[in-house]
Amino acid sequence: MTTPEYPTNDGWLENQGRASYRPQLVPTEDDLRDALENAPPAPGGQSEGKTDERNDGSGNGDEGRGVQSGAGAEHAPSYQGNGAGGGRSRKRGELFDDSPVTPLGVRGKFAYYLDALGQLRAIDNHNAQNIMGLFGHAMPRLCFNFPQWENTAEKGDPPIMQKKKNRFDQTTAAMTMWAAASECGVFSPDNAVRGVGAWQDEDGGLVYHMGDAVLHKGEQLKPGRIGPHIYPAASPIPHPDLGASEKDPAPDILDTLRSWNWAVPDLHPQIALGMIAAQMLCGALDWRPVFWLTASASAGKSEFQKLISMLHGEGGLVQSTDVTKSGITSQLGQSSLPVAVDELEPGDERSSKERDLITLARVAASGGQWFRGSADQTGVGGKVYSAFLFSSILIPGIMKPQDVQRLIKLDMQPLDRGIAKLNLKPRTWRARGVRLKAHLIARWGTWDARLSAWRHALELQGITNRDADNWGTVLAMADMACQERIATPEEMEPLARKVAFQVASESPDTANDAEAMLLYLMGQQFDVYRRGQRFTVAQWVAAGAALPGADKGLVSEAYVDAEDYRKMVNRHLGNAGMRVYVEGSEPSLFIANKPIQGLQDLFHGSDWAGGVWKQSAARVPGAVAVDQPRTLNRIQTRGYIIPLKAIPGMMSFPSERVAQQPDVRPSDEIEDFR
Repeated sequence: MTTPEYPTNDGWLENQGRASYRPQLVPTEDDLRDALENAPPAPGGQSEGKTDERNDGSGNGDEGRGVQSGAGAEHAPSYQGNGAGGGRSRKRGELFDDSPVTPLGVRGKFAYYLDALGQLRAIDNHNAQNIMGLFGHAMPRLCFNFPQWENTAEKGDPPIMQKKKNRFDQTTAAMTMWAAASECGVFSPDNAVRGVGAWQDEDGGLVYHMGDAVLHKGEQLKPGRIGPHIYPAASPIPHPDLGASEKDPAPDILDTLRSWNWAVPDLHPQIALGMIAAQMLCGALDWRPVFWLTASASAGKSEFQKLISMLHGEGGLVQSTDVTKSGITSQLGQSSLPVAVDELEPGDERSSKERDLITLARVAASGGQWFRGSADQTGVGGKVYSAFLFSSILIPGIMKPQDVQRLIKLDMQPLDRGIAKLNLKPRTWRARGVRLKAHLIARWGTWDARLSAWRHALELQGITNRDADNWGTVLAMADMACQERIATPEEMEPLARKVAFQVASESPDTANDAEAMLLYLMGQQFDVYRRGQRFTVAQWVAAGAALPGADKGLVSEAYVDAEDYRKMVNRHLGNAGMRVYVEGSEPSLFIANKPIQGLQDLFHGSDWAGGVWKQSAARVPGAVAVDQPRTLNRIQTRGYIIPLKAIPGMMSFPSERVAQQPDVRPSDEIEDFR
């Protein structure tokens, strides 16, 4: 059979008969068989054709070289542009039609892909090993679309070019991959990638990533792109039992939770159920409370952690008894799995482990971002969407007001003597866990209305702001775990009232940073010894304002009258950057802005050290910034005048009256006796 001639672009070659010149390629039977075996399904579009023949012998045929009808002619893609081999076109942002490897974009020196298994891969060197690693089990597709060619003709005969078996053109493949990834634009894994766990889509719907599959809108999809986000393949976590029996697992779980000796038995088991449900869908929630379980020895705290682990199943919970912030973030990656840390006891004063973990939990409550430095000075970080559960005998005393605002505390009492140990069968409880997860996913459509209803019930009991976020979330989750319908207001009212009582009993002594600053300052001992002891700043301020019950023996100097005594007190307070004013019926306290040494000493080591106190002073109700500098013991400074009634407890009459000190100066012998 005579080989047909096709028009070519090779007229510029002066000597087409030289050894380096290659004639048109004619596909052999093996080529056609290979093309049919590797051709994608017809509905998916046509497969990518062969790439350009290169002078080094490692290219593919292309239209410009007159490829015969066959594999090359059957797979012409729609996008016109530089593709595999230079001459063949391909769709923008793709390697070839129906490629098992998906380019995502570039960032710096890295190109990002989803490999043949759906895993997220960052490649900075497109060598043969890395390319083969991306294609994995789909390597025949790689060899078919980027083949190497060899001349099988006898010496002196016309060239017969055939593809090498199990070989691919690494240079052409690398060029195509870089081009396709670059066409996708800059890719940010921190914002686009979502690991295993629950998430919300752009319309508020639930996306549940199970590692080897993604559940979205009732369909089970392969890992990949959904909307603007990438859900890469990962180690699978327990799948919700969507085909489970209609038996609701919540009653069995709730009955077992009630077997512990809770401090508030008519509330805490329900809260524990809501916590478990919130953990299962924590990444999809707008707000994630931080839970802290306290229990003394023999209360069953470890057994409770064991139950939690079984319900979430293997890989569904990040759980540890000895962990650091870096360990948690490394384990989480880009997932939204819940975290349970047992035995987080108060550590040494110099230990930062507890503080770092509590800070991470605070960031996770609102889905915030954490950062830390790295060796190459680029920094590393990520967003955290996990619900945290800490458990210990005691809660560390390092929690700041913003940490306490996110906290729901559960308390266990020691179990009664003779109580039998729970017989927790892993198979049973794991089955209940996946059934509970399936019910929560099926009921997600009611979440917004359910949360709004529970928040309203709490607001009717006076619970607002962060407390409403915390308790509304956990109560709504417990409700969604127990029933498909939303509880009625009459059903909500008893639980909301119990929550209001617990919130009131656990309310911190300080509601904000301004109040906390004043409480801290008033409680500091002023470094002036009188009668062998030091008095607090609050006692000096009360004496300066001549408040009822104030101590009248704080100064050792002789004084004439009450006004003279007040001036002496202010002279000592001035060394610490303060002065008491009694003008009209409203006594007030002036606090300096300038870092006077005495004032710095009082705030040393606190959150208000280094002049930060003036920010909190400005937030005190009724505080007024002075328009002219005040002079304190020959030091001029601006500051804030704070009404004494704004200082908690300052205007209260002492509960126990002490004997009034004589208005005389003690003798030197008594004064100097220590």
